[in-house]
Amino acid sequence: MIKYVIPDTAAFYIANYYFRKCLFNCSLYNHINSAIDIFNIDCNINKLILEIEPILKIKYNLKVRNTNPLKLSKYM
Repeated sequence: MIKYVIPDTAAFYIANYYFRKCLFNCSLYNHINSAIDIFNIDCNINKLILEIEPILKIKYNLKVRNTNPLKLSKYM
């Protein structure tokens, strides 16, 4: 679950909020922590960041420009 489901779900959460223009002015760490709260599992969020950034790039065409506060942009 930690290897496959959580990174994909967190990336969906972040991308969905980005496209709806609902991202709050906080860090990527905080957004991932909010996304994984639904699973009630303790995860290494720093490791998840490394897995989530490629998912955002490949599936959602988003690039992480800054992690604190989180700034995303679309690839051209």
